[in-house]
Amino acid sequence: MIRNTPVLFIILLLIASACIAGCSMNIGTPAPTTVPPTVQAPATTLPTPEPTTVLPATTVATTIVTTAPTEKEVLHEKGILTTSSYKTYDFKTLMGYKFLYPKDRFRITIRSEKPVLGYAVSSEQAGQLQGSQLIPKYESYIKGGINWGLIEPVMVIEKATDTTKEFTLKDVGSLTYVVDGRWMGYDSNYNNVGPFNYEIIIVKTGGPTKQSFDFAGYDANGTVDSRKLNEG
Repeated sequence: MIRNTPVLFIILLLIASACIAGCSMNIGTPAPTTVPPTVQAPATTLPTPEPTTVLPATTVATTIVTTAPTEKEVLHEKGILTTSSYKTYDFKTLMGYKFLYPKDRFRITIRSEKPVLGYAVSSEQAGQLQGSQLIPKYESYIKGGINWGLIEPVMVIEKATDTTKEFTLKDVGSLTYVVDGRWMGYDSNYNNVGPFNYEIIIVKTGGPTKQSFDFAGYDANGTVDSRKLNEG
């Protein structure tokens, strides 16, 4: 029994050492550290800018109003002439123009079965056409064949049968338009011509004169500085 005591003691010592060694190992090894998961902050989303609305350029249509010149028919008449007669049309009493002014424009149309002269003269001179001194005559040696003598015409149409011509006045005056067949009395080619029909149309196409009144009975005592036929 005494012999077995040391062996038993040794066995117990070994067991105690093993226990102590086991405890030392458990104490020396730290428990694994748990790393908490990384919490990622949500990405900051910037607000998407609204698309800029580009308005189409507004085109303003500019309307240019062009006023057409106002034309006014001031005379339209038919009549009968002979190779020894003429007819006058006073702008004052028949068409309402006491005076005509520079840049007044007229379109004259004459239709006639025989060639006639169409011309304007001062109203004063128109009153003298019935005399023997103021007769347009045919002269073969004159360019155009017409000798105007003492007549100072403006707005001339020579030997018209179906002619339209526009005139612009250069002087101030009171005028009368004349349709004249007397020149044929001096041309033997028209010796046997009897009465014939004619038509005259006068249209005012522009100019400064705006008056339109009844001047019947008006006496034109003043003279007119009319442009002679041979002037520019």
